[in-house]
Amino acid sequence: MRDFLPEKARKKKFIEETCKRIFELYGFEPLETPIVEELSLLTKKGSAGAEIEQELYTFEDKAGRALGLRFDLTVPLARVVASNKQLAMPFKRYQIGRVYRYDRPQAKRYREFTQADVDIIGVSSVLAELELIALSYDVIKALGIEAYLTINSRELLESLALASSVKEEQLAECFRTMDKAEKLGWAAVEKELEEKGINTELLDIVKKNDLNAAEEKIKERKLSTKGLEEIKELMGYLKAQQLSRFVKVDLALARGLDYYTGIVMEIKIASGPSIGGGGRYDKLIGLYSGRELAATGISFGVDRILDTIEDKLPGETKTKVFVTAVNKELTMQALELTQNIRKLGINAEFDLMQRNISKNLEYANKKGIPYAIILGPRELQAKQFKLKNMESGKECLIGLDELEKLREIL
Repeated sequence: MRDFLPEKARKKKFIEETCKRIFELYGFEPLETPIVEELSLLTKKGSAGAEIEQELYTFEDKAGRALGLRFDLTVPLARVVASNKQLAMPFKRYQIGRVYRYDRPQAKRYREFTQADVDIIGVSSVLAELELIALSYDVIKALGIEAYLTINSRELLESLALASSVKEEQLAECFRTMDKAEKLGWAAVEKELEEKGINTELLDIVKKNDLNAAEEKIKERKLSTKGLEEIKELMGYLKAQQLSRFVKVDLALARGLDYYTGIVMEIKIASGPSIGGGGRYDKLIGLYSGRELAATGISFGVDRILDTIEDKLPGETKTKVFVTAVNKELTMQALELTQNIRKLGINAEFDLMQRNISKNLEYANKKGIPYAIILGPRELQAKQFKLKNMESGKECLIGLDELEKLREIL
């Protein structure tokens, strides 16, 4: 878990605000949920799975209730939808918030991290996935990241697994293990599957990444082709929307959470872990209400994006001007001037410590504030103030009744 000092916090906030802007461009509405949930909700069978349960932060409150910190924003969303049957469908929500996993600390993996989620509830068509992919493309483009999105289908993967002699009761464990390939490598995944008594033939098929060969195998065994058909339909829409170059089919993509039921997605960069992912979870809401609802979503890992593009992000302070008086006798006038500047919508800071001019200019420079205003007796007598450009050192005089000029300069 980390502290974010102002410069880094500003960069993180920039990512969050960029996501929020694009989410709202697509008609998604904000939702907020508590960090703490009932432990029974977080560990519901068919929800996250055993792997995540081991990473939960759990505790008892003073009333002896078993509670846990949320590990993602999807399970709380499912609870909200299950308990608010009046919601208009489709329910399109976004949420940006911190989640917690007691993971093994390593590069770019944290125990407290921020997710920016968008979800569409009530739509069974792949048009929902199309919208999420188009939105993802716009987020990535707005942040200037070189990335691509991979897709697969859990239903297609299930058919391939069954065709490769994986038993039905082993499917969830098989996919959880496959999901570790990015972190551990395929050799380690194969070894773990063998130790669990799961046939490894599936790995050969998915690593070939050949849709035609996959289709042939599942048809040969007379297994469901629904997942394959959905992938083809989605790729058709993506081509029509000029998004097919952004998307690649990856038959090895599993996504480790048990609640995924259909198309799954992951946003990849050239080096390092994925920076986002998600998929369809049509049965999750039904776990909490008995009423199944189609649902799909994607989540952006704000911390991973920050780690990836931190050097390229603007980290400057949003304060535009620092106001200081030459002496303490002018403090009230300097404060009044600061308030008038703020009324114009200009971010301004005021000398709270009543230091001398050189100390205040040093402070403004250290914070990266681009302009300083110096108010002295002579300027005040002439109903003016001095504006100093901190980068060039140039100074000019502006009348106290001409504050609009200040807006133009800044």
